[in-house]
Amino acid sequence: MGVSIKDVAAKAGVSIATVSHVLNGTRVTRPHTRDRVLEAVRELQYEQNQAARNLARGKSSLLGLIVSDVRNPFFPDIIAGFQDHALAHGMDALVLNTNYDSERTLNSVRRLMGLQVPGVAILTSQIDRSVIDMLANRRVAAVYLDLGRVGQSISNILIDYEHGIVEALEHLSALGHKSIAYIGGPLSLKSAQRRKRAFTRTAERLGLNRTQAIDADFTVKGGYAASSKLLNGECPTAILAGNDLTAIGVLHGAYDAGLRVPHDLSVVGFDDILFAEFTQPALTTVSVPRTEIGKVAFQALWGMLSDPNLAGKEFRVPTQLVLRESAKAWASAQD
Repeated sequence: MGVSIKDVAAKAGVSIATVSHVLNGTRVTRPHTRDRVLEAVRELQYEQNQAARNLARGKSSLLGLIVSDVRNPFFPDIIAGFQDHALAHGMDALVLNTNYDSERTLNSVRRLMGLQVPGVAILTSQIDRSVIDMLANRRVAAVYLDLGRVGQSISNILIDYEHGIVEALEHLSALGHKSIAYIGGPLSLKSAQRRKRAFTRTAERLGLNRTQAIDADFTVKGGYAASSKLLNGECPTAILAGNDLTAIGVLHGAYDAGLRVPHDLSVVGFDDILFAEFTQPALTTVSVPRTEIGKVAFQALWGMLSDPNLAGKEFRVPTQLVLRESAKAWASAQD
């Protein structure tokens, strides 16, 4: 059995309530009484229950971070960036995974409120309006991904998906590709909607009439299945994928179809996950600064927590095309 607060109180010759007040700073205590309590804590090597301390003080040094899928290579850098900046400011981060389930998102938020966290970063698209209202009504600072609005206790991170899609499509067009296909994600996600819309509008602006778009699920298997449909007929000369996992699926699909990348088919991804530069060939992709997203998410919460009015802000995160080996000029692609 570990040392309890009761043991500390007996050692110091004070009440349990006095020990609690000394450790939690919830009431002024006479100096000599405080010294006796702290000496007893040191001698008994008492370790205070952090959750109980948070409840006693009515606040917590714990922040919540909710993500869609910790197994997705997109999220580890975000988590690391958030945790690093939280620790640098004397805070801790509890990471919760929703697995793209809105009900799990709601349960995660309820769990965090039970722990009395002052702020939550919800970096998932599966958000019910009730979750937003619940946090706002409790005056819990919250930052969201692509929520589309800000307000009291509400901040928003906006990733510039459109710029990345435009750069990628303009690059393929400049390489001489006229028949370009796009494989996106589920349209239940705002991020997937924005990327597909950017592709369609940019293709129209560039006069690319031989384009087609398929909605997949942002997974390797989904990319493979979608590319199999595209490559089982009149093949496009290039495929732009909505994320890198999809693009990796396309690379596998091309290999199984007997196509050489980039000689027979150019492939471009989106996100620039760690594996992108180690595919064969290395993947041309759009970089999303994920560590920066984690940093910005923490800064958004810290800014609101430092403001008595919990005023929210919008934060924009840029994207940039990264050129590697999976895309090649079509005019010379078959040389």
